[in-house]
Amino acid sequence: MWLTLVIVVIVLYWILPELLLHYLHVGLVAAPRVVEDYIALTFDDGPGAATEGVLEALEKHGAKGTFFLVGEAAASRPELARRIAGAGHEIASHGKVHRSAWLLGPLATFRQLGQGRRMVAAAAGSEPRWMRPPWGQMNLALPFAARAAHETLALWSYDPGDWRPAQDPAALAQRIVDALAPGRIYLLHDAGGDGRMHTAQALELALPQLTQLGYRAVTLTELMAHTDPLSFWRRVLQAVWGVWEAVFERMNRVERIGDARSVLRIGRVTYRGLPATLDGGRKVRPGDVVGELHFRNPRIAALGAIRSLPLFDRALRELAVLLETDPRYQDLEVFFGISVAFRGARRFGFEVQDMNFSPWRRFVAGSYLRWVMTVYHPQGIERLHHRRDQLEPKGIFITRETILRRYGSGAAAGPASARRPEEG
Repeated sequence: MWLTLVIVVIVLYWILPELLLHYLHVGLVAAPRVVEDYIALTFDDGPGAATEGVLEALEKHGAKGTFFLVGEAAASRPELARRIAGAGHEIASHGKVHRSAWLLGPLATFRQLGQGRRMVAAAAGSEPRWMRPPWGQMNLALPFAARAAHETLALWSYDPGDWRPAQDPAALAQRIVDALAPGRIYLLHDAGGDGRMHTAQALELALPQLTQLGYRAVTLTELMAHTDPLSFWRRVLQAVWGVWEAVFERMNRVERIGDARSVLRIGRVTYRGLPATLDGGRKVRPGDVVGELHFRNPRIAALGAIRSLPLFDRALRELAVLLETDPRYQDLEVFFGISVAFRGARRFGFEVQDMNFSPWRRFVAGSYLRWVMTVYHPQGIERLHHRRDQLEPKGIFITRETILRRYGSGAAAGPASARRPEEG
């Protein structure tokens, strides 16, 4: 009986909270859904030997970070804690001491968070809003202790491993850059071990690349201000539909153009629509090999039509690079897609054609595209009801010549709509 009781306590107090909180992220922040190019750089274990170097790198490149300070470390270096807050970075708590929640009973857990919060606030002059337990390890008392301390638990979505000793700063910087994605929360360190001096050195290398790729490093609070709130069922629906889209792309050899942020995919297909004559006299006939374009839906729908314009412009510039450099696409002269958003496509150089679908194909294509809008558009089914008559599928076509002229290496920078307003 005693053995059974011990097992029940272990499961309820340590194993279940670890599973739900650390791995499934129930009730805490770890991988927020952000559709714009914002990331959060978070730093644990300080203030310490690498803090000044990290602050200098962030300031030099106009980035902001969130520092999870250990209470006793902050109390021993209050001038450094205040410097972090004074530079506009966010102060957060890493507990009173760097101790695993697996080694703390309920009362000790409440003391760890409550005293840690007070020590960090006193040293930095700023009340922490976020709390990250050391190693992200959890127990049953932790979420209640965080609530009592008026803090929100926060973990991370990518760990580049800067805590490992003898890191190569260049390799660490490359891992940071390679993992870039909207809403990414990085786990980094400015103290502990060998001092984490390689973290500051890696930031010097990574931050310019981050800026060049269009990302902004912001505080965790600012990152959360850019999240896209969805109901539970819409999140489930989008996740399931995302799996289907990934399977569809693999089955049909559709590939991403550009980096992880790109909204454009391309596949080589045999054109099976009705003949079409484009401006300039170019003809598209059944049996021609063409490039079929697919625009990824979640980011576009979440941003809305106006805020998505730079994404389309960037995607078409990435397509132009592909056409200029990849021999697999040198023979493609026409690119097309089927869309219900054909009105906005004209400003980017696309020509709109009625596909003259049979009633059955029109029903299937229209139903599919309207379903996609229902899944991804913020207004969902409500928008579908109000604009059903405007959501008929059309073919959108663009020639290789137009892509290279408007978006190729010799084209002017800036959104297409700003360069050629008369073509909107």
